[in-house]
Order: sequence, then structure tokens, then C-alpha cells
Amino acid sequence: MRHSKHPIIVLILVFTVAPFIYGTMDNGDFSRANELYEQGKFAQALELYQKLEDDVENWKLYYNIGNCHFKLDRPIQAEIYYLRAQRLNPFEPSLEKNLQVVNRLFKDVVPPEKPDFIEGVFLRLESAIPLDLVSWLLVLAIAAFNIFIFLWLLRGRTKIVAYGVSVFLILVIIVAFYHVARVNEFNKRDVAVVVAPESELRSGPGEKNTILFKVNPGLKVRIIEKNKDWYQVTASAQIAGWIKVDALTII
Repeated sequence: MRHSKHPIIVLILVFTVAPFIYGTMDNGDFSRANELYEQGKFAQALELYQKLEDDVENWKLYYNIGNCHFKLDRPIQAEIYYLRAQRLNPFEPSLEKNLQVVNRLFKDVVPPEKPDFIEGVFLRLESAIPLDLVSWLLVLAIAAFNIFIFLWLLRGRTKIVAYGVSVFLILVIIVAFYHVARVNEFNKRDVAVVVAPESELRSGPGEKNTILFKVNPGLKVRIIEKNKDWYQVTASAQIAGWIKVDALTII
């Protein structure tokens, strides 16, 4: 798919590609970087933002890094960081708008699949409940369970203590399973962006396999499997195949 640049892109950017000036990160570099961005010193702002990247995983930080890359005419890097921000905050409207703007600059774009109603409800619930909160709930549930076990040993089996042990044991099990599922989902890096020009999707992992498609930088794909230096990926029901690992940047 080929999209030509249009003046409307500039107009949209004026309203949507603005940094979050008042972040919640308690760090002087973040505030200073925001000031530099407002002054139009995008390269200097980017340098400060990237200093935080190794220690902070925050959607506002990734969003601002994406903004800097866009202002520096690096749309692929902008898309990568917008997608990283969206991974942490999937329903932020400004991220969706900025991705729409940057995608207009790429030759190959596949519209994202929309979740059905039930899946969308669960995604919104998970988005509203941070993983840190789930971790704290697990710690509190374990602490309460231990307290009731202690009371059991100290006072013997009373009705209230027995109920407390049962309830908090069930709660610990449920929250623990949910916590493990959330952690596994969070650590799953199965989304990537094509960064190499005219990358080849082949029928199998290796140069000897048939070339199915040639794809351009900026295409978002989902990783299915890895085989040595090749990933099996899919961008849609019509676009799928094997691509070299170094042609992708993992989100």
C-alpha cells in the first residue's frame, strides 16, 4: 500500500504530536528533556530521554522518545517507540492518533485487528489494573493468609480463623495464577517492526526457500516462531512468511 504525503499530516501533528510536559516520573532529566523539546531542541531532548530508558519502562517516556524521532524525520523509530508505549497503555488515544499519522508515511500498512466486545472489555480491565497493583495485592493476600495461620497456631481452630485461612488461601491461589499470567503476557515480545528495506518473506527459514513477498520498512508483524536466524511472522491473513531476524526490531 502506498501513501503520499499530504499537508493534512502537518495539521494533525500540530494537535496530536505534542509531548506530555508534566510527567509523573520524579526525575530532573525527564523535566529538562521536556523543556528542550518545547524549545525545538529535539536531538538534545532525545539524548536525555534515552538516558532514562534503561532504568524506566514508562509509556510517557516512550511516547516522548517517539515524538523526538518523528521531529528528527525518523518515522520508523517513531513508530517503534509509539508501539512500545502502546504496549504499556493500549487505550491511550494520543498514541493511536500518532500511529495513524506516522503510518501514512509507509508503503506497507496493514490496519490493526479490532478485538471483539468481550476481548475488548478484558483488555480495558487489564489496562486499568497495573501489574504493580496485582503484585501488591498478592503480597497483601499472602500476608493476611500468614496472619490467619499464626492465629490458628496461637488460638486453635475457631470458626473465624478457619474462614480466614480458607478465604485467603483461595485468594492467594487466584491472584498468584493471575499474576503469573500477567507477567508472562507482559514479557511476551511477539510484535516487531520491519526495519530493513525490501525485506523478503520466504516460504521457510533459509535463503533457498521461495520468496513470497517483499515488504518495506514500517510494517508491523507478529512473531509466531523462531528458527535460528529466521522468524516466522504474519502481518495479516494474506501476508505471512519467514524473515531474517536482523530485518526486524522487536517491540
